[in-house]
Amino acid sequence: MDWLIPLLVATISTGAIAWMNHHGTVPILGDSGIVAKILGFVQNLPGFYIAALAAIATFNRTDIDRHMPEPTPSIDVVIQGKTILIKLTRRRFLCTMFAFLTAESILLTVIAILGLVTAEAAKSLIPYEFHSHAKYAFLFAYLTIFWQMIAASFWGLYYLGEKLHQPDQR
Repeated sequence: MDWLIPLLVATISTGAIAWMNHHGTVPILGDSGIVAKILGFVQNLPGFYIAALAAIATFNRTDIDRHMPEPTPSIDVVIQGKTILIKLTRRRFLCTMFAFLTAESILLTVIAILGLVTAEAAKSLIPYEFHSHAKYAFLFAYLTIFWQMIAASFWGLYYLGEKLHQPDQR
């Protein structure tokens, strides 16, 4: 879920764009390119993710603080140099997810801005025969992070809309 699906979809997306570029032009960088279009969408997300994080963090319902049903996911936390395994509550799971999504959307925004601003300068540093490879490598990396964010967002929506409200099975 975290890497396989995003890598698969990024591979398909990048491959489809490269194939289409053999039969026409699909802009990748520039004002009308794919990266700029994704940036227009992604740059609005941090505010929504922060609002969701704040809502979950302050949600006043006791069952959200119970451990998730078995098999309960857990995380390793380092406290005073010691690693402790902590079973996740619903609240901690959702807070961690929305904090991750906030950071990822900010990262995507910054990468897109830097990529768009430095694309022309980067062309002069890269030998001409590698321009296409560099452009598709950047697109693949960017789309991998983008599709990871989308997959995690849908996972969070599913959890909030369905799983959060299901009773524990005991």
